[in-house]
Amino acid sequence: MGTLALLARGQDLAPRSTALSVEQPAEQQSNLPELTLEQAVEQAVANNSSLKTASLDTLRAADDLAANKTRRFANTQVTALGAQLVTKPSVTYPAGALGVYSATGPIPATNQKVEIPRKPVGIVNVSVAQPLSTQYQLHLQLKALELGLEGTRQDQVKTRLEVVDQVRRAYYAVVEAHSALDSLQASLPYYRESHRLAVVNRGKETILESDLLNADAQLLKIQNAISDASDRVASASERLNDLMGRDVHTQFRVAAIGDADTVLTTPEAMEVRALQNRPDVKKAKLQVQQANYDARAKKAEYIPDVSLAFDYYTTANFENVFPSNVGTVGLSLRWEPWDWRRKHHEYDEKRAKEEQAKVGVGATERAVLLEVRNACRQLENARRQLTLSDANEGAARQKLKELQEKVKREAALSRDLYQAQSDLASADSQQQQALTAFWKARADLKKAIGEE
Repeated sequence: MGTLALLARGQDLAPRSTALSVEQPAEQQSNLPELTLEQAVEQAVANNSSLKTASLDTLRAADDLAANKTRRFANTQVTALGAQLVTKPSVTYPAGALGVYSATGPIPATNQKVEIPRKPVGIVNVSVAQPLSTQYQLHLQLKALELGLEGTRQDQVKTRLEVVDQVRRAYYAVVEAHSALDSLQASLPYYRESHRLAVVNRGKETILESDLLNADAQLLKIQNAISDASDRVASASERLNDLMGRDVHTQFRVAAIGDADTVLTTPEAMEVRALQNRPDVKKAKLQVQQANYDARAKKAEYIPDVSLAFDYYTTANFENVFPSNVGTVGLSLRWEPWDWRRKHHEYDEKRAKEEQAKVGVGATERAVLLEVRNACRQLENARRQLTLSDANEGAARQKLKELQEKVKREAALSRDLYQAQSDLASADSQQQQALTAFWKARADLKKAIGEE
């Protein structure tokens, strides 16, 4: 807006069509809804596809933990069989199988064979087993799954930080692209005026034909640059819309970004905050604990599997040859006394994985510290560039004021005024780009220390 105001002061010296071509894009932009950085971040957090996927991963891990918790309770199984006999099973009762009595003699007196004809039969078996000795192993496995769930949550936090950082950078890219486009549009009147003077001077034969052709080429060059800048604005806007999870064709205008903040903590303090906040550091430490629980759970497999068991068995349509109802209650034992050192090697593998996780913690912490240090240096460099661009912008603004005074006294050409306006617009653009670069570096630092 400041650039447009400066251009409006010199419109009396420019053709009327030039004023319209410069002001029209600004008018179109002013009619679009304004999108602030905070709104962009809020919509991205609510609609971004990557963040939704990370949230679903957390839900899956939570459901897996809830499902495994049920393993601590009694396991109930009901098995039912309805079938058609294809053979004729038989049972032979030897003589005296039911006893030998003085009054009657052996019962039965001779061998008796009972056959079951081919017909439909049924069998039902109900089994209930409550784990006892494996409760310790199940406890360790559940602790490992809980840590895995917390690690998934840290992945979700990391994804959120990445999405917020991407939205910030995309928003600043739109601001930067708009700034460059405004600068080029503000320079267009200067090139048109130069081209007009070249045509006039060529008619007076005070310049060569090559000078006129050069003016034509320069005007075409700035027009092509404006078209390229418009494409960059469109691409940056579509990228931001995609990150926000909305239609890429949505039109909007960005708000002005704030001034650079000068109050920053020391790099040492930011390193401490990064080690406390970064989700990848937290996850690396969780993986060490998770690997420890996995190893202890694997060692607990040496404990015999003892359960309190209840079994009930019933048959139907077997001619009373087999017992129709059998129920038992007792302890069930399952043990593998010799496994050819399989469990030992599996336990060693789990311990090696724990050592790898410990090494990973150190590597992750060093990487975080390097990232924080580099982000601090980038931010300081952006601050210096911003100071330089502020100085250049102030010099260009003062030069334009002096030329405007000369124009009032008819001591300067309109082309000189347009040149000063173009220089100021370019300085404004560079100042805006430097400010944008500062906020990008600030966003990188916030991401490095694990803050939104």
